[in-house]
Amino acid sequence: MKKAKHSHKKKLTTTINKEILDEAKRLCKEKNIKIASILERFLSFFADPWVYCFECGEKFYVKEGELCPKCGWLKCPKCGACRCGLDENTAIAVFHMRRVYEDLLMGRLKQS
Repeated sequence: MKKAKHSHKKKLTTTINKEILDEAKRLCKEKNIKIASILERFLSFFADPWVYCFECGEKFYVKEGELCPKCGWLKCPKCGACRCGLDENTAIAVFHMRRVYEDLLMGRLKQS
């Protein structure tokens, strides 16, 4: 019988701010989501982050994307889109959306 990918589980013990944990538990109960599932998804993203191309919508892993030498943004492996093709207002909006990921990950998705 074939085993599912990531079928081996390991216990994680950590300390989290009480107010944050209480609010997270409340929201998880409200949304019927297990905290362990949220942590596992976040850690999976942290270990191997992915993004969606703002041009074609293709999901790709950061490690698959090359940095554009002109703008310094990831180029989509499917369509080649990067910041170079965006007008200034759109580029600013995309940049601020990307900052959410970078704040969560405590650093740039991919260093140049």
